[in-house]
Amino acid sequence: MDEDKLYLGIDYGGNGVKMGLVDGYGNLSSSRTRPTANLTDADECRAFATEILDFIHDMGIYTSELGGVGLAIPGIVEDGFLTPNVNTDWPLLIESIVRTLSVPSIAVLNDANAAALGELWMGAGENKHSVLLVTIGSGIGSGLVVDGRIVSGVHGAAGEIGHMTVVPDGRPCSCGRRGCLERYASARGLVQSFNEAADELGLFPEQLGPFAPVSETDAQTVFLAAKEGDPRALYATEIMADKLGFALAQAACVVDPGIILLGGGISASADQFFDELHEAFRKYSFPACRDIEIRPATLGDTEGVVGAARHAMVCAEQDRVASYADDYL
Repeated sequence: MDEDKLYLGIDYGGNGVKMGLVDGYGNLSSSRTRPTANLTDADECRAFATEILDFIHDMGIYTSELGGVGLAIPGIVEDGFLTPNVNTDWPLLIESIVRTLSVPSIAVLNDANAAALGELWMGAGENKHSVLLVTIGSGIGSGLVVDGRIVSGVHGAAGEIGHMTVVPDGRPCSCGRRGCLERYASARGLVQSFNEAADELGLFPEQLGPFAPVSETDAQTVFLAAKEGDPRALYATEIMADKLGFALAQAACVVDPGIILLGGGISASADQFFDELHEAFRKYSFPACRDIEIRPATLGDTEGVVGAARHAMVCAEQDRVASYADDYL
């Protein structure tokens, strides 16, 4: 690996696009964020690629100095591009970036896998050999890295813990199935549990607090209500912790990771449910896995950029090794 090179990491999310330059030691030297936009035709894709080029030049870097480019996208990569949350022509965009930056290729990976790789390299998973990262926001994403390698599976769906069934015949999910973890432990699931709690618990109006989520993903209001002892919020966080603990225990039984990390917006309120989560995890776990550490991720919104850059480094090194083998074997 060429530690003197800079690697460009691009984290393309549903709400924003982050790009940054990372050196071979994992230092993020500069970054930039722009809103996510529809990129469906050649002009839009070229304009976006030009923005990336301008960012690189603004940092005083020539594209010839890049060691590689990594692109993290919110969806399945290996079995074609499936990204339901963004409207982007990925093959066209990738071609535009390759042409504009004059690079041979782009290393593409799922955004949750990028986050997991970033955390394993420079974040809360540092010095571990494997990590399962679960990002909890309006939905649930997950990334799995074992022995420093991303595990994505044949169809790109490995580690998709958000669509593990935790309640047979439970709430309908956007994936077309029922009872997925995402329907109970995401921000949307937490708010739904809060809104259903009065009926489920048989509460009277005088037992309810003044709290009312302003949207179907307003988890912060639920956590605030829980701090004030609102029974609806305590019920919702209990369901969230129990279902997430159950799902993590099943995943641990298969993967046995060195550490489990929680990222995404809800991880900032981890203190509200971590005790219950650990209790549920230990209750449902195979005995050998009960002591796996669960903790919040630490890189925040830079983990995807760092992970994408790291993926570019690894792919560049693999290409160099392959080239050496072709020349001498």
